[in-house]
Amino acid sequence: MCAETPELSIVLAIYNEEEALHELYERITETMKSLELSYEVVAVDDGSRDQSQTLLSELRAQDPRWRVVRLSRNFGQSAAIYAGLTLSKGRYAMMMDADLQMFPEDIPLLYEKLREGYDMVSGWRTNRKDNLFRHVMSRMLNKYIAYITGCPLHDHGCSLKGFRRAMIDRMKEFTHRCRYLPVDAAMLGGRIAEVPVRHRPRSHGKSKYGLFKLFQTAFTLITTITIMPLQAISALGILFSFAGFAMSGRVLYYRLMHGNILMLETVVAIFFFMAGVQLFATGLMCEYVGRIYIETQRKPLYIIEEEVE
Repeated sequence: MCAETPELSIVLAIYNEEEALHELYERITETMKSLELSYEVVAVDDGSRDQSQTLLSELRAQDPRWRVVRLSRNFGQSAAIYAGLTLSKGRYAMMMDADLQMFPEDIPLLYEKLREGYDMVSGWRTNRKDNLFRHVMSRMLNKYIAYITGCPLHDHGCSLKGFRRAMIDRMKEFTHRCRYLPVDAAMLGGRIAEVPVRHRPRSHGKSKYGLFKLFQTAFTLITTITIMPLQAISALGILFSFAGFAMSGRVLYYRLMHGNILMLETVVAIFFFMAGVQLFATGLMCEYVGRIYIETQRKPLYIIEEEVE
């Protein structure tokens, strides 16, 4: 590492966060002052439609440790984080959202853990301030991801995470589009730790993750990291085959023992149920085929419109 290399890079994914930026700047500055480390802040504007870009430019003019990157449009949180990590220069890197639900004051906790030799450290929101639905959905998804990846984190969705430079360099070599940082880190086999951090309700702006977005993110994650849904459909097909044989035997028994009895309602109900299952299975397979199609196009994960150095 050369003398100009900062010890720590802080990567921020920003989308319509004009109300939080000044407070975020002040709290990061105070936190890093207490650490007495050389640092940089890589603020990635993910196609904001408010005054976030103007405010970021002002912060950059005020503090040269802030580097501002503007993407050509909104590519999503994951793409913005990857853009920031790719451009970061520090020996260690922290990522966090700019909505101030996470505490910048907890950055030193993750930094000290990284100094112990871990490749990735994730925050664990032990006292989440989200509503009950988000809490339940998050717990279910965390257990599923831990089971699939073998990475037993309690809070995969926490936006406050830290990485060693070697881990970032390996993740930069990935070419797939649907990226999820904890899963990528677990696949690389690095040492991963978890640190309890604080969490508070959102006080600025509106959440970018509504009900539909949450379900979409969960479905994308599940279909990206595993083919288990396809395997489940196969198992369901075998189960229905046995059920079909059993029902055929029942119909044959009634015809032989009681004559030709019409059971139109039963037949119609079974037909519509089986048709629904078949269409669902076809749609799921089309989803996987569509993802293959998207990957083969090799489109860039993000496009940098401007970088203010």
